[in-house]
Amino acid sequence: MFIAILSTILLLLLLAEWYIYRCKIRGCSARCRAIYYTLTALATLPYILLWGVGKIWDLFSPITATISSVSIILLLINAVLKMCYAAGLWLGTTTKRRTPMVICNIVAIAIVGIILYGSLWERFQLRTTEVELHYKNLPEGADGLRIVQIGDLHIGLKPHRHKFLDKVVDQIVALNGDLVIDCGDMTSTRYAELDTTAMKILSRVKAPLGVYTAMGNHDNGIYISDTLTLPRAENIRLLRERQEAMGWRNITDTTVVLGVGGDTLYLTAIDYPVQIKKGRHGVAIDDDYSSHFASLPREAFNIVIAHTPSVWDNILAACNAELTLSGHVHAMQLKFPFGKRGWSPSALVYDYWSGLYWNDNCALHITDGVGSSMPIRVGVKPEIVVITLKKE
Repeated sequence: MFIAILSTILLLLLLAEWYIYRCKIRGCSARCRAIYYTLTALATLPYILLWGVGKIWDLFSPITATISSVSIILLLINAVLKMCYAAGLWLGTTTKRRTPMVICNIVAIAIVGIILYGSLWERFQLRTTEVELHYKNLPEGADGLRIVQIGDLHIGLKPHRHKFLDKVVDQIVALNGDLVIDCGDMTSTRYAELDTTAMKILSRVKAPLGVYTAMGNHDNGIYISDTLTLPRAENIRLLRERQEAMGWRNITDTTVVLGVGGDTLYLTAIDYPVQIKKGRHGVAIDDDYSSHFASLPREAFNIVIAHTPSVWDNILAACNAELTLSGHVHAMQLKFPFGKRGWSPSALVYDYWSGLYWNDNCALHITDGVGSSMPIRVGVKPEIVVITLKKE
């Protein structure tokens, strides 16, 4: 998905560059052209080079992560300015007026302001979402159970990552949940992001019924380039080892039984689907999960962790999962405030992409996540969810 978005931006940028050259740049002096193309190169080449080299070797250090974050913001700003300017030139040429250029300049300044706001401010503004779910078949002992749902921490090697992670944990602890569930993508590339400091911070998360996590696509080592030095299976093993050391149980492809007030709940985690482990998003899933729930009692109240919400229909085909918890989508870190759920480009790719969905007595809740795969969030603040189960 990210590659598709980046490719589209680059294509539009190239078209804008061609039109600007045709209308303005080729008539300028050699000195002006040199200055223009130097600034353009500084705004576009660093990220393209980092991305290209990163496909061959793992550029794994805080320095390269910082450069990557800064360079992608510069790339976005450059693309917006050039596309708006090209649009202003074209509209001005067709209408023979200056008004279109003025409007396009205002739009460009507004969008650049939004990009800077989303990258420097909004992606650090944690919010708590309260959700109350009512079930007729909820065991009496689970009435009032509070589940803290998080996902997509994407620890990475970002600047000040430990400071932000500490803030996240403070908020989780303050919510005083009975059960904490992480929906995957704790890391962005490899297990080493979960370093000693991050482990110490996350180990402060405690809950009476435990802290549970599952594997996301980034946790599975899909984006590791040098798999000879670090095979994906080894990355998974080391990540799970560190999670267990800090008191988080990774229950991927297993079920645990939770005793709640003399009653029983069942918690099952689903691995990220094999058929989309190459990083593709939004594709149809045909996995059969019947074997995951074959041993569960027929009357069991089931909670399922599934990193991607794309598998919800498959889960419901296999069992009566009263509550499925997912993440993965982040609402593409761009949401417009239209309607109850808002609107995001992810709605064009996913049937289920953010918030709460119902199918008869079964609910799916998708968190917008805590971290950022791209260093920007607009209209999608980092989210921690508290789900309270109530018996009708």
